[in-house]
Amino acid sequence: MKPLNFLIIGAQKSGTTSLFKYLNQHPDIAMPADKEAPYFTNDELYSAGWQHYLDNYFTGYDQELLWGTASPQYMSDLRAAQRITRDLPDTRLVAILRNPIERAYSHYLMQKRRGLEERSFDSALDTLLLQQSLNHARTHQPVFNATMNYEDESGHYLVLGEYGRILEAYRHYFERGQMLVIFMDELTAQPHQTVARVLEFIGANNDSLPDNVGKVYHQGGSKQFIPNAWRNVLKTNAAFRAFWDRVPERTKSSIRYWYDQKNVRKASGQEAPSENAKQRLADFYRNDMVQLQSLTNQAVPWGEFSGE
Repeated sequence: MKPLNFLIIGAQKSGTTSLFKYLNQHPDIAMPADKEAPYFTNDELYSAGWQHYLDNYFTGYDQELLWGTASPQYMSDLRAAQRITRDLPDTRLVAILRNPIERAYSHYLMQKRRGLEERSFDSALDTLLLQQSLNHARTHQPVFNATMNYEDESGHYLVLGEYGRILEAYRHYFERGQMLVIFMDELTAQPHQTVARVLEFIGANNDSLPDNVGKVYHQGGSKQFIPNAWRNVLKTNAAFRAFWDRVPERTKSSIRYWYDQKNVRKASGQEAPSENAKQRLADFYRNDMVQLQSLTNQAVPWGEFSGE
């Protein structure tokens, strides 16, 4: 059975969709058509075994190509690190990271858009910064639903940006040379150079890059074009349910993903956290950023933590 040559492990809300799209257009690389094809965090798929997973997502792919996936859940559920090293000990890991303050706020906006968040961001921080809330979120990973219902991830806005803590768990199982850490800022400002570095790391030819490199694939926002109320009506329609129940699970997953990606619009006012919220989060993440920089031997590009 062919192993995967590389995994994009996250982080969530940090440019993984764009990186997936760029790599998936490269002639040396084969990835599932839909980005969300997690194995190591999906207990049902994992129990069915590796061959079952390959049959579902890689059937017909040229085995001479580099096979990989992009699953941001792998930095959300730390069981993944141990499972990956057991089944794919020689794979290469790519982590793309975003300023954790911006990542947390983007995650908040997504939950607000989905109708799962009614608090202001500042009010949410009052709860999430409590030690009890942090401890619970760190030990109870968010569940990424396989149903039509979105899972409430509102307790995880902050801890999913603790990159030092999360990647330290991966370093326990993988050698430093097996992990490449890049930043969303790099991918945005220098997409060609950054993608070329990723391609070299995973063993692909980086002499010529896919034509889509630099294209922006997903813009965040707190509003929807199609309101949740319309979606909820559709979910209770008997004719639709009869049709939906016959759709293969892989197709359902792809539909859910693209619906959530495309059904986004920005609010009319400015969408940004308050200065007070940004300061509270800068203080919260400061020690974790020190850990991250020590772990990766590179400075983070975010002024709140780099001393700029």
